[in-house]
Amino acid sequence: MKVMTRLLTALLLLTLATGAHAESASAELDAIADEVWTHLLDTQTLLRVQEGLPVTTLVDLSYERSERDVAWARSVLPRLDAIDDDALDHDRWLTKRVLQWSLGPAAEDLHGSFWHRFQVTPYSWRFSGLQMVFSTFAFTSEADLERYLSLLDQVPGLVQQVQSNLATQRERGILLPVPAIDPSLAVLAPYTAGPDASPFTVVLARLAALETDTAAFHEAVAKRITERIVPAFETLIATFDDDYRRAAPTTVGMSQYPGGAEAYQHLVRFMTTRETTPEELHQTGLRWVETIMGEMAEIRTLLGSDLDHAAFNDWIRKDPRFIACSADEVGERLMTHIRRIEPLVDDYFDVKPEAPYGVARLPEALEASLTFGYYQQPLPGAPTGRYLFNGSKLDQRTQIGAASLIFHELIPGHHFQIALQQENDNLHPVRRKALWYSSFGEGWAEYAAWLGHEMGLYKEPYDRYGRHAADLFLTTRLVVDTGMNALGWSRERALAFMRERLLESETQLATETLRYSTDMPAQALAYKTGMLVMVNLRRQAEEELGPGFDVRRFHDAMIGPGGLPLTVLEEHIRWWIDEEKKRLAKDKPDRRERRRNRDQSGK
Repeated sequence: MKVMTRLLTALLLLTLATGAHAESASAELDAIADEVWTHLLDTQTLLRVQEGLPVTTLVDLSYERSERDVAWARSVLPRLDAIDDDALDHDRWLTKRVLQWSLGPAAEDLHGSFWHRFQVTPYSWRFSGLQMVFSTFAFTSEADLERYLSLLDQVPGLVQQVQSNLATQRERGILLPVPAIDPSLAVLAPYTAGPDASPFTVVLARLAALETDTAAFHEAVAKRITERIVPAFETLIATFDDDYRRAAPTTVGMSQYPGGAEAYQHLVRFMTTRETTPEELHQTGLRWVETIMGEMAEIRTLLGSDLDHAAFNDWIRKDPRFIACSADEVGERLMTHIRRIEPLVDDYFDVKPEAPYGVARLPEALEASLTFGYYQQPLPGAPTGRYLFNGSKLDQRTQIGAASLIFHELIPGHHFQIALQQENDNLHPVRRKALWYSSFGEGWAEYAAWLGHEMGLYKEPYDRYGRHAADLFLTTRLVVDTGMNALGWSRERALAFMRERLLESETQLATETLRYSTDMPAQALAYKTGMLVMVNLRRQAEEELGPGFDVRRFHDAMIGPGGLPLTVLEEHIRWWIDEEKKRLAKDKPDRRERRRNRDQSGK
């Protein structure tokens, strides 16, 4: 009896110790996650906008700010690594792995991720996002007038930071390539407009809630725009003078710069969230390009065409059936495809976002520099998730891929994933609101477009051809992004490779090649990489779970935890498959028992 008592006491003490250890580990992880969330709220202006919090300080774009962020990340990581994985529940384990992936690249050598990236190019121009600080600014009291003026006072300093960074990059032998200079100047030009057309001017309707005379405020805004903001942007634009152009390379790609090859490899890992190399991605892209082109050839045969790939694409570009006559027509075509998919969503998703969705045209000032458009997530004061499409040069923008595009951008693509993540109160705020992984977000959106095959949305040959054309477009990115940045490809070679295979116009290909080589190197690798991982995980789950596989449960497992690095997603789905096996095994005896009861009651 005494032996049994001692054993029970030992087991009780072990249980209590285990519980205390788990509680301590969870508390430490929660504290670190809270700390990361607070740090991001303090340093990321757009995050404050998304949270509906007052903005008093614009983002700091200096190298010194990045150095402080690196030091902070390096101080947090050891504490995070010390937490015992086995003491955490699955959701907290995901939080730990997500934070490790997010802080890891930040804690690495800063030079590769800072000086090799330009802050003035169309996709990376920081005011494209920061403009939301001003355009969504809510005026509810007289104090808000002073706060708005204070933010305007900070704009020239921010512009000066960009100019200073350009000067340091030049000293390091890193200059914006000549082909990218004029597109970048086109983005800067609107900020040299006077008070009547400036993006910083406040129209009277925005001040309707104030019961005060705002004439002095308007005068103060105009004075700041005229005397400080416009000259700051004019000085920045003057950076790209004849001397700069003579010194700038006519070629593109990161590997042409000192340390560029190493910086690109850093970005490849950061953007794909996988341990891979440019060479591996390049070869993957080449293989898939040939596969997709073979599938497109089969569709041409089905349509009775004897044209080769390039000639058929040229015919498609000119076919009036696939040319929109107005921006409004583009929006209507996109929403027509949304109305086709809406009745099918319940068969594939148990959980759907509450936020409404729709489409709208891009600001015209951005259309010349962006190939397509982008998804704008729900924000305070603007609760609708919208795809902002490019409505310019419509004669050069075939609409044959409209279905694939809008499934990617809205439902079940970006809107489902991002809005659901925002609405999931079970996630820690740092996962719900702050972190974004292109490989997951763009990979999911492309998986969503691929899902259209299964949903029967590409039954018409031309819709199917458009989907393959969109897939081919994203797949060529694996080839030309790595080609220009790591393998010595010229921009002309990349253009030729894309021109021979893609439906996109010369105008679109011009902006795309600059996007890959100069604007956002390695980011475009995320789309196809993420999609391939997700399709493979789907196949793995189907194979292992057999008849017990439920696509709705799988999709909930994929996007329910919010965005994850791909390596973490693979671990998470492995865990989910094992949990599903346990659930199915437990359910079998229950089903047999119900069947016996049913048989007995029938007797």
